[in-house]
Amino acid sequence: MTYIVNTAAGFPENYYPQDVLASNIRRHCETLIRDYCEAEEIDFDTQEIFDLSQIERFFTNVKVGGRYFTLPIDDFDPDDPPGIEETFQKMVNMTLDLVVTTIEKLLRESDAKPEDISLLSTVTVLPAVPSLEARLMSRLPFTPATKRMALCGVGCMGGALGLSRVTDYLEGHPDEAAIVFTTDPSSGLWQGSIHGDLTSLLEQVIEDPSQYGNVIMTLIVAALFGDGVGAVLMAGRNHPLAKNAKLKVIGTRSITLPDTEHLMALPLTDYGFRQVLRPEVSDHVKGGLRQAIDPLLAEHNLSFDDIFCWMVHPGGPKILDAVTEEYGLAADALKVSWEVLADIGNIASATILCILDKTFAQLQPPAGSYGLLVAMGPGFSQEVLLVQW
Repeated sequence: MTYIVNTAAGFPENYYPQDVLASNIRRHCETLIRDYCEAEEIDFDTQEIFDLSQIERFFTNVKVGGRYFTLPIDDFDPDDPPGIEETFQKMVNMTLDLVVTTIEKLLRESDAKPEDISLLSTVTVLPAVPSLEARLMSRLPFTPATKRMALCGVGCMGGALGLSRVTDYLEGHPDEAAIVFTTDPSSGLWQGSIHGDLTSLLEQVIEDPSQYGNVIMTLIVAALFGDGVGAVLMAGRNHPLAKNAKLKVIGTRSITLPDTEHLMALPLTDYGFRQVLRPEVSDHVKGGLRQAIDPLLAEHNLSFDDIFCWMVHPGGPKILDAVTEEYGLAADALKVSWEVLADIGNIASATILCILDKTFAQLQPPAGSYGLLVAMGPGFSQEVLLVQW
């Protein structure tokens, strides 16, 4: 067995209600359409080019109440946007500060010390070299011999994937303990990427209405994602910390659906990362999860009726609705997932770890109860862990 000892979550200081963020995007769109009309000497009518009232609708429909941002939106000037280097250097430095305080909290509340940890694993899309766990070792007194596992390119699935791969490691190193932490700060997209994307797409849609769907996709991305850090302390079965564990990992399962990499992506453009999230994602969720969950449960002679607690990454309302429908779950089965989506939005890889953290705070399942941690991400891939209290 591998054990989950404790969890911690951390968030930046800046928190914006959803209506504030919607207003920011609407002002930008209105300005760029006006500027385009003036340059082309045509009548200014946003309704004919793009119905700006849709922005508030999209921001409302994702069921997010507000989000944390590492970089404040007031610092961004669309007329003089920062370069990619400046944006990402700030993101790396400020995110590392948040990682440090989150790991300190995790260790303190677990009655553990840095020297107890044999492995540090990071999951992030931040282009940081050296990686975040290497920088963390210069900030906290982990031993120089601490092993490192840096995982990247897995997006929203990263929290579950990180837990699975560290589980694999600890199965082979049962005397050791490890920390996995994840962070994919999206506020950097508001420092030019989203605005630049919308500028380009809205100009294109005037000449080519087929680009309308890409405008909608960019707006939904702008409405969903925020920042945060999730961290988990794990222990092998022979490590002293395992005695105080909250969960044990019974098994894991990974599935990647072929020829679906276009559904979710984060390509680098001239103005930064562009987040791709196609609406067809929800169409692939049911089949992908069946391929991951059903064999995992069968391997342990369980059915979905044996699952007491479902912890599902809230990629968006359609994702949670799809899981509920596919498995015939009760209306409140994904209550924590819905609450996390409303409170902080989708913070990519760290979201499932925040759901795990909140589950520990809210629920006390009977000993022996089973749970599933479920996440999905670029690939299009699914990662599932079967756990037991």
